[in-house]
Amino acid sequence: MSQKRNWIECVALICLLAVVGCAETRRQGAEASSAVKEIDGKPKTLAILPFENNAVTDAERYEPLSKGLAAMLITDLNKSGSSLKLIERTKIDALLKEIALGQTGNIDPSTAVQVGRLLGAQSIAFGAFMVLGSEVRIDVRIVKVETGELIVSEAILGSSSAFIELERNLAGKIADSLRVAFHPETAASTGNIEAALFFSKGLAALDKGDRAAATALFQKCVALDPAYQKQVDKAWEGQS
Repeated sequence: MSQKRNWIECVALICLLAVVGCAETRRQGAEASSAVKEIDGKPKTLAILPFENNAVTDAERYEPLSKGLAAMLITDLNKSGSSLKLIERTKIDALLKEIALGQTGNIDPSTAVQVGRLLGAQSIAFGAFMVLGSEVRIDVRIVKVETGELIVSEAILGSSSAFIELERNLAGKIADSLRVAFHPETAASTGNIEAALFFSKGLAALDKGDRAAATALFQKCVALDPAYQKQVDKAWEGQS
């Protein structure tokens, strides 16, 4: 009888260990699933606001880059094949004008979150650029709209003669921070910041409805640097 009881107790112990093992496996599986959800749960709808102009050298001259840089980032991220959904630049511009932020250019994290909610974005990117002599520094912050959580804060520094490479580098950092693939359509570039300025001025002219001026400025941009052609094509999209 004692041997039979011992045998039953052994079987019960084995069953108990099996149950505990299954429970642990389920727990580990749930934790792994949760981790995947956390990674995949990064906000995928992004709005990129105009950048604040902190140029030290001839600030007025570089003011057009405020909207131009944001437009370039939107285009490159849109065309990279990533899973990001980018809020259209014209929609952002219209909202900023409506809430009287388009002229000041001063956007803090709290204001950015409010703008993001109005745009229906899950995350919002904003920052500033500085031109000092032949050097350019671009800073960007990305905030999760729902919680106000800072997702990333990045800065890049380089020569103004490699402006488009700096912009592409920044686009890649934004994609990395949101854990999405980034495969930009690269093209040989002279990197001339003058081309970026002509593009940005053309964009401003287009926003004002001056198509003739926009055409002339875009032509000068592409003549200086053909790599801007896709940026120009995107700017014309949706124009009647």
